[in-house]
Amino acid sequence: MEEATNSKHFSVMINDRIADRLEQFSSTVGISESAAVEIAINYFFDDPKVIDGLMKGYREMGSLNRQISNDFSCCEEDADIHLTQYRQRLRNLQ
Repeated sequence: MEEATNSKHFSVMINDRIADRLEQFSSTVGISESAAVEIAINYFFDDPKVIDGLMKGYREMGSLNRQISNDFSCCEEDADIHLTQYRQRLRNLQ
C-alpha cells in the first residue's frame, strides 16, 4: 500500500456494534483506529468483486429507480404547486 502524501480529515457516523469491532480489531492488531479504517477502505476500493457487485446492483436497479421517479414526479409537482400557493397566501396575509 502506498503512503499518502497529504491527509484529509473525514467524520463518519458508525453504530455501536461497528465501533466496538473497530476498537477490538485495533487493539488486537496494535494499530490506531484511523489506520484500521484506512485498511478497510483500501480493501473495499481494491477488491474488484465489491466494486463490480455495486456497479451490477446500480445497473439492475436503474430501471426500477427510473420507474419510481416517473411514478412519483407528478406527486412532487402537485406538492410544489400547493406549497407555492400556500406561501403566496402567507405573504398576502402579512
